[in-house]
Amino acid sequence: MLNKKFFLLIFTFCFALTFGKTKRPEIIVEKKYDNLIHENIKIDIKYGGEDLPKLLDYVFIKTLYARVRTEPFSDSPEIYHAPFNTKYLLLEKVKVGGNVWYKVKTPKGEGYIYEGSAILRTFRFEKMLTRIEEVEKFISGKNSEKVKLASTNSYLPNPFNKDMKRTKDKYGVSIDQNIVGVYKEENKEDIEIHIPDRSILSVEKIDGNYAEVKVENIKESPLRMPKKYLTYRPEISKGFKKAIVVDIDNQNLGAFEKVGDNWYLISYIYGKTGIESELGFETPRGSYIVPLLKYEMGYRGLYGEDAGIARYAIRFSGGGYLHGTPIEHDEKDNEDFFLLQKENGLGTFKGTRKCIRNTVSHSKFLFDWIMGDSKRNLNSNYQSPGENVIFIIF
Repeated sequence: MLNKKFFLLIFTFCFALTFGKTKRPEIIVEKKYDNLIHENIKIDIKYGGEDLPKLLDYVFIKTLYARVRTEPFSDSPEIYHAPFNTKYLLLEKVKVGGNVWYKVKTPKGEGYIYEGSAILRTFRFEKMLTRIEEVEKFISGKNSEKVKLASTNSYLPNPFNKDMKRTKDKYGVSIDQNIVGVYKEENKEDIEIHIPDRSILSVEKIDGNYAEVKVENIKESPLRMPKKYLTYRPEISKGFKKAIVVDIDNQNLGAFEKVGDNWYLISYIYGKTGIESELGFETPRGSYIVPLLKYEMGYRGLYGEDAGIARYAIRFSGGGYLHGTPIEHDEKDNEDFFLLQKENGLGTFKGTRKCIRNTVSHSKFLFDWIMGDSKRNLNSNYQSPGENVIFIIF
């Protein structure tokens, strides 16, 4: 009887060693990241600021802190507590069961962060270049067809933020400072599409006080709109050799210049785009031509008061500008401190009123690049671009 009990005890112990431990799910590497600009992107970096991003593939922490673990399992040992809003070099995206983890490099070594604590960001230079080529093709195609090219001009300043219209179309674009274009489809109800100010388009037909247009980035065509909102200046048919391309999903942008037949990446930077709020709107996606620049742009607070300024402002649509990090009047005495705090948040969350925020240094670089060798009006805050410059936002 004793031998039988002893045998049963040994059998139970061996079974537990063999089968008792829960089997870990397989770690599947979905993507590896190299933090490089790939060879198919031609490079001629002209911006030498210290804020030129070193992290092209990264995650930032969206929670109070994130546990960095040795392996992508919730019971793995912790090697580091990553604080809120900090960025870490991304090495891999892995899937474990139904969960996604990011392998990152931290001050305490490499480890894994659960996706619920972080947001992935990357520079999609290939897609930026593709969008430039699409806009080029649109312009050259319409030139070949001898169809007039134009942009919309519907901007009415609203400095006190009164009666801001938030009705949205099927794409989620607010009416704001935009135009209603009507798409008529046979045997179906008319669809209203909001065409943002300064959108690039072709004028397919003029019918009395209305025009039928094809907007470069809107699939519905033609859209019927009042022709009084069309402008032929700047002259889009001349094409463009300078483009600023903004990736809303990744909160970054690249600046490109065409030399000969090739587009070169001359700069890239983290950014911050618009979010729907009491005072503003999301940054509109589309393609736009730059009509003007300002050395300084004032902005107002919640109650219409003069709140502060942003430097080196480049307008792309309505009241939407690319500009340097804004400083409120009561922050002037410690401007460097506040600039540093705000600029550390670029490339993370959305948060402007429609504009695209850059560092002050990079905004000045873009401002001077756009102006080129053109003569500046030293008696005015307003400046005209030296040549056609296109904003592309996706």
